[in-house]
Amino acid sequence: MLDAYRHGIFPWPCRWADQWFVGWHSPDPRAILPLDNVRIPKRLQRKLRAGHFRFRWNSCFDSVLEHCASVGDRKENAWLCPDLLDAISSLHRSGDAHCIEVYDRDGTLCGGLYGIAVGAAFSAESMFHLQSDASKAAVCGLVAVLRHAGFELMDIQQTSPHLLAFGAVEIDRCDYLVALQRALGKQPSWPATTEHPIPIDRIGAED
Repeated sequence: MLDAYRHGIFPWPCRWADQWFVGWHSPDPRAILPLDNVRIPKRLQRKLRAGHFRFRWNSCFDSVLEHCASVGDRKENAWLCPDLLDAISSLHRSGDAHCIEVYDRDGTLCGGLYGIAVGAAFSAESMFHLQSDASKAAVCGLVAVLRHAGFELMDIQQTSPHLLAFGAVEIDRCDYLVALQRALGKQPSWPATTEHPIPIDRIGAED
């Protein structure tokens, strides 16, 4: 899996004959979220400033992974099969997969996302939310940590209205692979602790 990510290839669900299976993909164009040009919707900015959410990372990776596999329509997430879940958990134990966790004021896990890191490139894989705006907050938390750690590239694979609102763009696959190779030559420093006073509410301009 790590070799695939280093070449811009990732597992992605495919449907054929009413069945889901996991294929390998490298789409053209490729979607990224530029870390230096993130926009945050005004409502979310207000929630972040008011302390509506708290953030941690890598403190309950398997829980985040299971939520991503089960949120919404289970059939739509069937590609996160047991073998793949085990492989991703193994990547976390080796320090190659990370998660952002979002908690509400009561300390309840209400959102999060996980992804794979190769060099200074981070591929955001899947997210979930149990409360309104919690997955959007997870994106903010991820951007803040990636910036703090020294990452250069945030791969989101394909665009969605959810991510376009944050400033996601599509670039040619060739341009993505050039940026990926450049990022592979650098080694960021992921925060050692599960919490850090990173100014998550000020990661980008208001939309």
